[in-house]
Amino acid sequence: MVDLIIFECRKHFLKTSILVAILLFSILNVAKIYTVYHQNSLLSPNFSDPKWKKLYWEMYEDFRGEMSEEKVQKLMSIYEPLEKQTADQTASTRTDNPNTYTGNIYNDFLFFKWCLVQPMEHAYMYGNYAQKIVTNAKENIKFYESVGNQYEMSKNAAIANMFKGRAISDFSYTEMYQYYVHYDFSAFLVLLICLYALMSVFVSEKETEMDTLLLTTRFGGQQTVSAKLVASVIFIGFICTWFWLLDFASFSIIFGSMEGASVPLFVLENFVNSSIHVSLAQYALISSMLKTVGIVVLGLAFLLISSLFKNALLPFIMSLFVAFGLIYFGEAYMGSGKVLLKSINPFILVVNRELFRTTEFINLFGFPVLAYIPALLFSAVWGIGCCIGITLVLKKNALVKKGGKKRVIMEI
Repeated sequence: MVDLIIFECRKHFLKTSILVAILLFSILNVAKIYTVYHQNSLLSPNFSDPKWKKLYWEMYEDFRGEMSEEKVQKLMSIYEPLEKQTADQTASTRTDNPNTYTGNIYNDFLFFKWCLVQPMEHAYMYGNYAQKIVTNAKENIKFYESVGNQYEMSKNAAIANMFKGRAISDFSYTEMYQYYVHYDFSAFLVLLICLYALMSVFVSEKETEMDTLLLTTRFGGQQTVSAKLVASVIFIGFICTWFWLLDFASFSIIFGSMEGASVPLFVLENFVNSSIHVSLAQYALISSMLKTVGIVVLGLAFLLISSLFKNALLPFIMSLFVAFGLIYFGEAYMGSGKVLLKSINPFILVVNRELFRTTEFINLFGFPVLAYIPALLFSAVWGIGCCIGITLVLKKNALVKKGGKKRVIMEI
């Protein structure tokens, strides 16, 4: 069986066209990340004053790590005078002022506000924000207990327990992670590569009518189908691993830092209501794994579609429409509050931040269940269903071909 899987991997995926596509898409991916940095980063010379980057890392050494009253007071002693001097917009606009950090007082104000004060304020105040959520949840528990709503009681108890004691103790550079966790372009490239590569897995034998001959071989039938499925999953896993590692390495190198790996996920403003308490590095790993699972499920759907046809063009077009359809519905229900409709769509695992950036529940037999659990279960059902569908379709095709052979022999 192992030899058969290796054979299928070499036969379908070790092709020059696929390797070239991986190389070109990898270059395109890095170029896209470079564009994200230069268009969005506060430390990019295209976005801000070129002096900001050097100044930031100098200041960062003073304010990084555990936030203390001393550090906060030191930062505010710099920022508050700048805020007062620029409040009425009558300060000097000269760009070579020797009494400033960047040469311009307005530039100084914006630098400290955007790069240090606002991020540190968010981190410093998050504990109070989390405590308010706990307080509100406990008040809700009392109210729903008075009206006998057990489900809402359980949900708010889960929220109170989830946010209890949450706080951010350290200040760290997190801009790289801010854009990394919202980056989806590589997933789109992976989908295209998988779509192109997987179309030949079942179609190639049909185009050359080798599928009929394979039925008579020692490893024909179900064993061959299983080997093709395993080989396809291995290929998808390899492609996903390559691009997710490339993403992380490129963001780290281009943004110039891997700082912030150990701080909590909710340090990012879009994740203040996150349903999980993990570090940014842990979330990067979890997200990558779930993305891979999502791509595997979509890949199995592509294989199911291709198994219905004898040539690659029509299933390629249909699979493309299916992929874009799932992406469209995923985007349509993103942030809508319709948690069940989001969870049914396997594409939600590919853009899984939607499952983790907020705390959403699904009512499962009267129990509140966090959205990512049903999403995983639904994706597992879709994946198993596709495998069963592929097996049934190919088995039916095999029976038809065998029946056709017998009729030909009888006629002769």
